[in-house]
Amino acid sequence: MSLRTFLLLCTCALLAADRASAQAQESPPPRFSSQVIVTPERGETQRDSVPTVTTVLDSAQIGAIPAVYLGEALTALQGFHVARSEFYTGAAPVISGRGFFGGGEAEYILLLVDGIPAYDAESGLIDWSAVTASSIGRIEAIRGPGASVYGESAVGGVIQILTDRARNGGRITTTAGSFNSYTTDGDYLWRGERYGISVNGAARTTSGFTTHSDARQYIGGAAVDGRMGSGLWRARATGMHRFTESPGALTLVDGRLDPKRANPLSAFDIAHRDSYSAAFSIDGTGRAWGHQIRIYSQGRSEDQLRTILLAPEVGSSGARALSSLGVGGSAEATRRWGDRGGVIRFGMDLASQHLETSYSPVTANGVVGASDPKTSGHRVRTAVFASSGWNPAARVRLSGAIRWDHVGDTGFSGISDLGRKHQSWSPRLGVTIRLSDNGGVSAFLQASRAFKVATLDQLFDPRPYPDFRGGTFTISNSRLRPQRAHSYEAGLQGTFARRFHWSALAYHMKVDDEIDFDVQTYSYANIGQSDHNGIELNLDALATGPILPSVSYTFSSVHEAAGDEQLKNVPRHNVVLATTVQLPFKVDAHVRFRAIRGLYVDDSNAIELRGTSSLDLRVRRMFGSHALFVDAINVTNERSEEFGFTLTDFSGNTVAYGYPGAPRALRAGITFDLRGKGKPVTGVQRRWSTGGHLRLANRRLQPLGHR
Repeated sequence: MSLRTFLLLCTCALLAADRASAQAQESPPPRFSSQVIVTPERGETQRDSVPTVTTVLDSAQIGAIPAVYLGEALTALQGFHVARSEFYTGAAPVISGRGFFGGGEAEYILLLVDGIPAYDAESGLIDWSAVTASSIGRIEAIRGPGASVYGESAVGGVIQILTDRARNGGRITTTAGSFNSYTTDGDYLWRGERYGISVNGAARTTSGFTTHSDARQYIGGAAVDGRMGSGLWRARATGMHRFTESPGALTLVDGRLDPKRANPLSAFDIAHRDSYSAAFSIDGTGRAWGHQIRIYSQGRSEDQLRTILLAPEVGSSGARALSSLGVGGSAEATRRWGDRGGVIRFGMDLASQHLETSYSPVTANGVVGASDPKTSGHRVRTAVFASSGWNPAARVRLSGAIRWDHVGDTGFSGISDLGRKHQSWSPRLGVTIRLSDNGGVSAFLQASRAFKVATLDQLFDPRPYPDFRGGTFTISNSRLRPQRAHSYEAGLQGTFARRFHWSALAYHMKVDDEIDFDVQTYSYANIGQSDHNGIELNLDALATGPILPSVSYTFSSVHEAAGDEQLKNVPRHNVVLATTVQLPFKVDAHVRFRAIRGLYVDDSNAIELRGTSSLDLRVRRMFGSHALFVDAINVTNERSEEFGFTLTDFSGNTVAYGYPGAPRALRAGITFDLRGKGKPVTGVQRRWSTGGHLRLANRRLQPLGHR
């Protein structure tokens, strides 16, 4: 189906829907988030009392930007850098914050879905494709360490997705676009007085913009929730199947990549993945006390064939079969008192993950041999935490938190017992001062500590690599120590003219025992120290007026403690200019310009990548509560490289490799939104949509292709 045909059919369908629902309300324009947030303090907190800047996107904002996939929505999170965000790249998004870049091998960002952590057992990587766009009611994100309340995974930031559970009815969005890319994403909710039932699902398929980058994803989920006295309970389950091909990294010729090519060494690289998750939660609230209990289970099986570059034009292919099973839970209580905003939260988190993995050799023709070697083991996480806030004066709020984490690894046959147990305290102290009588401007200061344990792959991965002398070796290292960070940040935020919200902050972070790949030992190692310094500036329009601009600028200086060169794959400058304009005839347009500069492929800064300079556009026509939209991604077809690495050939020459950014793409879509036409949701049920029920609660690593 061509885009023109698809667009014509969508227009006819929407005209019919418009006549059938002439009295329907128009969907609200993008607006700034409410003043209550839940992620930074693991529970309901006034946004202007938190000693940091929180980015919030609601479903109306997401509907206005060119995004039909979670990876694309993440590009609107201020202060984060997202590579490979588009679905048709055929690869998982790589997101980094505060200069921590995992390169698709490790993760420095923690993802929570309604308070439940979501990451792979062996690497900590997040499967961003497992969340359906229609289920998102709100996204909250904090930059910088969140270890004092969330643990060792949250060094670069925390992103939480709060699902939409309030409005009766259904919504479905379907799109067709360039590179044979098609998506369908929808949900349906029925809610009575005492309980509600919801289902959601998504199907996505693409040929990818490069050779050998096909991808297919199918997701389904269901949930039921209800009232229990003055509290709420909820049970949900989701499942997903995913297939992807990988084109591999490409060599840079005169600093440029051909975005349509694929590396011939990766001609057979594919991955099949099946996963599920289930969770049950209970939330109880009273005037003074509140409590929350969560129990969850996550399972996964995956077969993948992956080629790792050892030298220019020299690769090692291996087939990996792995399965993981994780169970976990949390219990916490909240006590509020007095008229000075006193609150204390305390609780514990538990999680156990079992991993089984094996490797098989692969011939030059892509034939997989017998399975060997194999390994299996467990990682158990135990933590207790407490946080508190109090207003000693009318304009001053003090807040603090402390958490103790213990991470222990058992099993993994053939690996010594060295370095298998790690524990750490992660304290945080902050102060917020309101500088104006009406609370429009506030200053904040925060100091914290964080740590990150090496991944199971970094510690115990048995994958064999040829040593070109008839033997093999592994690059894992069971003696790795956790990375530890000391962080300080200070800033201002507020509103002016009742139309704009702004923030400005500066941060400094020192990281010890940095984990990276050591070319001297050809394995992972703790190689030294690094300094992370930066400035983050943001300006957003509130929900008034026909023009809603947004400006974001991030300056990041990340270097070795003894050097000045910017570390590889961390952009020095990241600028985003965006605006939503309301036009006549129920049309609105969103325009976004992104520019990234100072991105290097090596730590010596000898090879600079061609940074992103892209212009994205969404034009949307409302038909009652339904919508017809057209997206143009990278309108000017600017060529760029997302990230890369270098290899040394057998003559001692340096060869640069990179991953190309997506070229121009067009997409048309239609949204049928029938939510809110049933019985209105009132009272305690509304807490499902606000997040109030939650009560929550190496940057230097490169793709393994550089090994």
